[in-house]
Formats: sequence, structure tokens, C-alpha cells
Amino acid sequence: MSLVQGRQSFEEILTDQLDGLKSAVLAAHGSVLEDLQLRVQGGCCETPMIHELRETREQRVPRERLSVEEEEELLQRGPQELMILMDSAPGKFMEETLSPGPVDRWYDLYMHLRSKSRRPPVAEPSQLTILEPWTAKFSFKALQKGLSRPMFKRRPSLTLGDTMLDKRWLFRKITLTPHGNARLAWTFFGLLAICWDLIFIPLQMFDINAEVDNLINVVSVAIFVYWVLDVPATFITGFDRAGILEMRIHEIARNYAKGWLGLDVTVLVLDVMIFVVLSFNTESESGSNDSMGSFRLARALRLMRFLRLLRLHKMANLAAEILDRFKTDSFLLTMNILRSLAAVLALNHYMSCAFLGLALFAAEGELTWIEIAELQHMDFLTQYFSALHWSLTQFMPATNNIAPNTAPERIYAIFVVLIGLAVFSSFVSGVTNTVNQLRQIHTEHFKQESRMKSFLTQKSVSVDVWCRVQKFCRLRILLDKMSLKEGDIPMLQDLPHGLRVKLHAEIYMPILVSANWMPSDVTEIDEELMLKLCDKVLLEKVASPMQEIFLERGECPEVVIPTAVPRQSLIYWSSRLKDYVRVEEGTWLCELSLWARWEYRGQLDTEEVSHYVVIPTQEFALAVTKAGGSLFQLIRTIGLLYIAKAESQDANCDGIPLTDLPLLSESDAQDVTDRAKRFGQLRLSPRKASNASLGGLFGGRRSSFNAA
Repeated sequence: MSLVQGRQSFEEILTDQLDGLKSAVLAAHGSVLEDLQLRVQGGCCETPMIHELRETREQRVPRERLSVEEEEELLQRGPQELMILMDSAPGKFMEETLSPGPVDRWYDLYMHLRSKSRRPPVAEPSQLTILEPWTAKFSFKALQKGLSRPMFKRRPSLTLGDTMLDKRWLFRKITLTPHGNARLAWTFFGLLAICWDLIFIPLQMFDINAEVDNLINVVSVAIFVYWVLDVPATFITGFDRAGILEMRIHEIARNYAKGWLGLDVTVLVLDVMIFVVLSFNTESESGSNDSMGSFRLARALRLMRFLRLLRLHKMANLAAEILDRFKTDSFLLTMNILRSLAAVLALNHYMSCAFLGLALFAAEGELTWIEIAELQHMDFLTQYFSALHWSLTQFMPATNNIAPNTAPERIYAIFVVLIGLAVFSSFVSGVTNTVNQLRQIHTEHFKQESRMKSFLTQKSVSVDVWCRVQKFCRLRILLDKMSLKEGDIPMLQDLPHGLRVKLHAEIYMPILVSANWMPSDVTEIDEELMLKLCDKVLLEKVASPMQEIFLERGECPEVVIPTAVPRQSLIYWSSRLKDYVRVEEGTWLCELSLWARWEYRGQLDTEEVSHYVVIPTQEFALAVTKAGGSLFQLIRTIGLLYIAKAESQDANCDGIPLTDLPLLSESDAQDVTDRAKRFGQLRLSPRKASNASLGGLFGGRRSSFNAA
């Protein structure tokens, strides 16, 4: 009875294993057919599985069924041992345990299923279908009309963002843009010159020492030379007038003459007078005994240098021009705080110099604050910093052991306290507003982080999970800042059309002309069409880490051009390639989709935040076709040559597989472009077509065309 039960258990196990083997064979059949599409020709090749079964069948020595003793020995092994033997070596298991009949039947069943199944199709070269806009007819008259379109067509009225250039070539070359790097460096030196005058001009009231006086005189001469050169530099620097960049010399001169030209010339004339008088005064001191009179005259002339401070009106504009170069809101707000603090320090610098002057130039016999503080025998720096400390305490809630004593000093102290009250209140309110602006920038992120912390606290998560979630949230905030697109900024949608076109041209034009097949003089052929493509067609997108940009066998509606790829984080996979490919910035992927219907032949993944530009193929084709002209003919001819090259490459099974990567190298693409240009010249001159050579156009002999 136990033998029967064991035999039934064995049969059940064997039945289950054979059923699983059958399912595995049928499933492997489908995968084998897919893998052998390029190798199997007409079903004559054997797979490794068929080969193994056939050799087993041919080499196996026929034998009789197992005896009763052998079956009993086999059944005593146990189901677990039999299952292990079945999983590790199914062929050996069937060979040792079954009669020849089941093996033959399984072989016949597999061959029967394979013969009844659909034969794998032979690989054929793909036929690319040209997009409909490129197949539209274009008459010769329309082509000539497109060619006669002026390159620089002036609009009847100006819009924001336009640039007014001078008609004379020399003036266009020497004119500087107000936001250029050269003008920025010149502006920076001007800002340093104003800061020097702001600090050292009030110190010239005092007799510090000979070395400091010589240093001030040398730097004053250098600053004078700078401001002399600044006058002609301003005459050749453009300016913004109601959003229009004015670069015409006569308009620049007219604007400067109506503005600060008179004040700049007046200050320069005063500087020249001061230098001349001081030089004569220095020569007369050697032969004159009235040293006190000469000293007073020199001091009075130095005080006239306070007129240089009239240039402070330029300081705000110069600082604004420099700060416009910085694009981080947090940095700009921090600079605003530092600028307010610098203004308070500058005001206290002048207040302290005036307070020190009241004590040093007081009448004889008056007990000043310097004598009370016992500083009359100290050096100038100690006296100056003591006065500066007193001035700062009047602006802020602080203490000081220095107090005014004479009537002029007390009157001045009352005036400083009133000024300090207003300035300190304004400074505190400005800093508070700036800090609030910094907080408002991150308000939404703070709200989300606070709600996340509350949620984690309510759920009583572990410390490890808490820290990991916190790290992810901070990383997500950083990614949001790095993934800004034009659509995320509503203010850009309100830009005037002309200014928006210029913005898009600066962003997308270098990308558009970077194609290997794009002619180098494309902007000269049709600049208007190129600007339209940059403004209306090209789009920017951002891919998050571990995101698939496109998948294999999907329909391709756009060309993908990576623009910002950190550490080559874009990876391209394809079943046609043996290994993956790291995609570099500026690579045009799926460029054949510009002219023909295309399916992705690989997969593009990104490991980090990557920015890329896409060119929708239908919009590109419609825009180029609608514009017409020679550029349309050139791009269409290039597309036809590209399609022919792609079909030829796809038909060659032994060559490079056709994928989404660039079809041609840069040199080969330029050769295709040159051939397309020569073909376009033949179409533009139909009367001279007989003198041209299609053989030379497509690499053949001239005689071949004449014979045709």
C-alpha cells in the first residue's frame, strides 16, 4: 500500500514538472524566434535546444523500460531529491528515469510546434516616409520672390529691445555697448575712484604726515587722468532710451551734452586749477618765509577738492550696472544690506571728521573733547577713530566715554543725534524689508517643509527615515531651482515681441546653428527665418534624475539636443548596439525626424538633472515650408540626401546600425550640405543648367552628365 502511495506521489510530481517544462518550452520558443530574426534564414538553422535534443536522441543507446527493482530504488529517493534532480539536469533526469518514448515525443512535439508557427520575417531595410510639408510643391516664382526678400527689413516703428546702429562702419566698430565687459571693467574702476575720493577728500583737512600726503597726491593725479579719459569714453558708449538701445554717435553725444557733460567738465577744470595752484605754491614755499600763509592756502585749495564729490551722482548708476550682472536674488538682497551699511559708515566718516575738526581748529584757550579725553598728544589715527566711535554711538544705542564740551561741539552733537535718529530708523527698516524679501523667496518651500515635519512627527517615524526624508526634501528644493524653464516665469510672457525675439535668439541660435548639416552662412541666407525658428519652434525642457527622455520603438515627434549635461549623465541604450553610449552636450538626436516619420531606435536616460532643447518636427517643417526661399530648398535637399543615406545604411546589415545618434560625422555632413548647395544653384539658374554637371554635384564625372 505504501508502494502505491509513493508511486502516485511520484507521478504527480512528474506530471507537474512536465507541465512546467512544456510551458517553459513554449515560452522559450517565442523568445528564440525574436533573437534569431537576423540569423535564421528560412528556418534551416537549429537552436541550441534543438541541437541538444537531436544529439541526445541520436547518441542515446536504446534500452528497455526500467525493471521493478530499479523503479523501487528510484521511488525511494523521495520527492524533494527528485525535484532537485529535475531542476538541475532535466535531460539527465528524463534519460535515467523515463523510457525512450517520452523523450522522442517531446522532441517531435517541439519540432511540430516550431514548424506550425509563423516563420520569422527576413530583415529588410526600413522605408522612411517623408513628412507632408516637405512634399509640397514650390514654384520657381515663389523661390525668386523669397530670394528677393531683403535681409534687414526695417519696420516702420520701433519696439522695445531694438538697437539703433550708426550707418558709418567706423563708428559702429568703436561704439561700446553699455552692458559689455569692457564697459563693466571701466565702470568698476570709476566706482573705486569715487570711493577713494569719498574716503580721503575729508582727511585732507588735516595734516597727517608727509607720506600720506604724497600718496593722496599721486592717487589724485591717477584719478584725474581716469576722469579725463572718461569723457571721450562716455561719448562712444551707448545708452538705453525707453527700452531701445541707442548706439549712434550723434545721439550719444546729444544725450551726454544734455546730461552730465557740463558738470564733468567743470570738475575737471577745477582739478586742473588745483594742480596748477598747488604746484606754484610748492615752488614759492622754498623762497618765502610766510610758511603759515602758504599752509593755509594749500589747505583751502585741498578743500576745493570736495567739489569732486559732485560725481557721487554716478555712484548709484555705476553700482546698479555692476549689480545687474549678478543673477541670484539672495546675493542681490545681501548686497543691498551691505550697501545700506556702507552708506551709514560713509555718513559717520564725515560726521567724525567734522567732530575732529571742531576740536583741532578750535580757538586757543578752549577746552575741547580731545583735551578732556587726554588725546591731544596721540597720533592722528587714534584721534580719528575716537571721533568715529563717538559718531557711531550717536547713530546706534551704544555708550562712549567721549562727550562734547564747548558750545560748537554741543550744537554739533545735537545735530548729529537728530540725523542719527532718522538714519538709524531708515537703516533698520531697510534691513528688515530685505530680510522679509529673503524669506518670501523661500516661503512656499518653508510651508511644505513644515507640513512634512508635522506629518512625520504625527506618524512617529524613526530617526533614520526622518533624516532621509529631510535630505530628499532639501534636494528637491535645489532641483526646483536648477530646473527653471521659461514657462515657469510668467513675467517673460509679457515681454515685447522684439525683445522676446532677441532673448530667444541669444538662447537658441547657437544651438540651432550647431547642427553638422547646417551651413555656416545660414544667417546670411535667411536671418528672418532663423529668428522665427528660435522664437516659435525651439523649446527648452528639463529632465529629472533617473528619468527616461524617450523609449525605444515609440513615435518620435521631436529632435532632442542636450544643452546642460553634468558629468555626461545622459546614457543612450539601443538593442542595435553592443554597449551604451554617453551622450555629450550639443549632440543632435533623432535628426532624421526633421524630414521623415521616425520611431525611436533606442532609449535615452539621465542620471542627473539635465537640460535639453527640443525641435518639434511638424512645427519646424511647417515654418520652413511657409517661409520658402533658398533656405527652404537647401534644407529640403539636405533632408532628401540624409534619408537616402539612412536607407542605404539601414540596408547594409554588416555596417554601422541606424540609431537615433547622429547619422554623419561633421565632415560628411558638410559634404552633404555642399552638394545640396550646388544642386540649389542649378535650380536657381535653369538656363545655365546645361553648363552645370550633375556628375560633379553627386561625385561623378562631368562627362556622365554631358552624355546624359
